[in-house]
Amino acid sequence: MEHVIKNFDLLAVSPLRRQALRIVEAGFAAIDTKTAVNRTVKYNQQKEILKVDGKSYPLADFERAICVGFGKAAFNAVSELQNILGDKIKCGFVIDLKEGNLGNITCKIGTHPYPTKINIDATKELVAMLSNCSEKDLVLCVVSGGGSALLCSPHDMSCEQEVSIIAALTVKGASIQELNTVRKHISTVKGGNLAKMMYPASCISLIFSDVPGDDLGMVASGPTVMDKTFMKDAAVVLKKYNVLEICELPSCNLTETPKEPKYFEKVQNVLAVSSKQALDAMKEEAENLGFDVKIFSDNFQGIAREIGPKIVAQNQKHQVLLGAGESTVEIKGKGKGGRNQEMALAALSSLVENQVLVCAASDGHDNTDCAGAIVDKETLTQAKNLGLDNEAFLNDNDSYNFFEKTGNLLLTGHTEANVADFFVCLKQ
Repeated sequence: MEHVIKNFDLLAVSPLRRQALRIVEAGFAAIDTKTAVNRTVKYNQQKEILKVDGKSYPLADFERAICVGFGKAAFNAVSELQNILGDKIKCGFVIDLKEGNLGNITCKIGTHPYPTKINIDATKELVAMLSNCSEKDLVLCVVSGGGSALLCSPHDMSCEQEVSIIAALTVKGASIQELNTVRKHISTVKGGNLAKMMYPASCISLIFSDVPGDDLGMVASGPTVMDKTFMKDAAVVLKKYNVLEICELPSCNLTETPKEPKYFEKVQNVLAVSSKQALDAMKEEAENLGFDVKIFSDNFQGIAREIGPKIVAQNQKHQVLLGAGESTVEIKGKGKGGRNQEMALAALSSLVENQVLVCAASDGHDNTDCAGAIVDKETLTQAKNLGLDNEAFLNDNDSYNFFEKTGNLLLTGHTEANVADFFVCLKQ
């Protein structure tokens, strides 16, 4: 059997660990990008009718079908749309981290988690393709996690200034909602601006949500969704975290997002996949293994080092506790790691015998080359035998090096999907 978790057998050193990893892998399998596209998009080749989430589009009504995408699921999703529609797609543009050839669809590799000139140049090309859209065009747009960085067009500032603002918010532990509220108001493409650029074309936006609560206007900072936030909201966030002073910026010229309904009347925003599919699949797998299942949260948020111990404390005997969401890390140390690794490390001291916790980033990249970590009581014993102080590593935000030394990193590589984070906590 081929595992999503590449070091599955090395990590599955106990029956309980093996069960926990099986449940996690069920979650990864459920969010497969191509499966999500085929579940959402149907095409009747004989009648030339495209149906998306119950809405029909006769392709004879359009002169062109254009396909664009940005984010960590963009390449695979656009590739599958191309398989479904074939030569009906006249042109397209993809910005992703994945390299590949999609024929008449241009593919560019961007940078993440922070944008660079590469992303800005690619975004200019994508926007140029959409700038001459007419009411006779149908645009298929794939929006996925990572798109906030990959689709980048700063308003009245340099790329370096935008990066300094986002980095300052990240270090301070700002939520994804706060981050993306600011991103919308320092961009010319986010917060519904891309929909405005495509007007008067019809647009089907397939959204792969990595945002807790699945607020479509927050995924990739909502380029095709009418924005509910205003400049004043972004200003409040900047002031809350003292960003301008930290970044040594005299000011930040925020821009308002389009609020005119006409730009969104011909836009269909569809949730293609989210953490719900992962949670449902993990629940089914856990029940098949004979466990009671409880959902901790389908939308957890907060400080990673505070959430980890809470998860462990709530996990009952003979139970699998599941959760999906996105935590934040307050960076005070100089170490290396990600929010899932930090959550697992913070929980380590609270674990009891016959209890396992797995924390994973659905995209396989928890701010490092790993997806997260697995921990149990044996991990703590192992650390002590190696002379490792888990609390010292936690205080230095150095979860990666701790788990690398103890051999508990979760390795998947890039999964080419992205629906936030999830965890499995299991007690026998």
